[in-house]
Amino acid sequence: MTNADALETLPALDRSSESPMWFQVLRSIESGISTGVWSHGSKLPSEHELREHYRVSRTTIREALSRLEKSGIISRQQGRGAFVDTTQAPSSWTLESAPSLLGQLADGDRSALTSTVLRSGVDVLPPWAAAVFKGDGHGFVLERTRAVGSLTAVHVVNYMPKRFAAVLPSLRDPRASLYVAAEQVLGTRITRMHRTIEAHSADRALARLLEIEEGHPIVVVEAVAYDQDDEPIDFSRASVRTDRMRVTVDSGHNAAGLDARSTSGTYPAR
Repeated sequence: MTNADALETLPALDRSSESPMWFQVLRSIESGISTGVWSHGSKLPSEHELREHYRVSRTTIREALSRLEKSGIISRQQGRGAFVDTTQAPSSWTLESAPSLLGQLADGDRSALTSTVLRSGVDVLPPWAAAVFKGDGHGFVLERTRAVGSLTAVHVVNYMPKRFAAVLPSLRDPRASLYVAAEQVLGTRITRMHRTIEAHSADRALARLLEIEEGHPIVVVEAVAYDQDDEPIDFSRASVRTDRMRVTVDSGHNAAGLDARSTSGTYPAR
């Protein structure tokens, strides 16, 4: 397939969209790589060819390529051009019956995902969480983006009782596990989870954080975590880019079948 033919298979730009042109070019090229238009090691069209195809400025093309390079998707070689650096399929987030979120991506006591903390500390809880935790309506709020390698894949917010603010120093490591820290610092062990999975569209704020267009389809996983005393101690909401992380389900049952008590639970009405 020639470069001209390859370019014709890519998503077109929406010139009426509020999304920046460089961002739309980035997503279009990324789509071509993920669908196999270009495989690992393939040379991408030149900046001139990309500029002519998309009818945008050289600055726009260079910004898109720069962002793709920073994400580890392409590499650029002086005098030779840009090459596909990875065609890795999305990682899989398997929602097992085991209590650990993203547990199959664990590496010992550390997560295989890297986290960037956006907000942390004691803050006002949403009314539905405050009603469950009781107290003065405040709790520990942790908001993060999580990446597979250098690719942002998940935005997650956790709401917990105030005492869990004590784990904050343990979360300075970008690969720290929240639940491992809770067990090590507070002696709180997660014994079961209840999860709800829904399809959503990214609003403007989420689109910016997940590096997608506003309205792009995402999957939202809401979860309640219970401790060893069967008390709910964490309500979380994870928004997932499924082109970078697939969400799958594993019942985890054995020959005796599932224990209804260990799999039951409800997310508070909001």
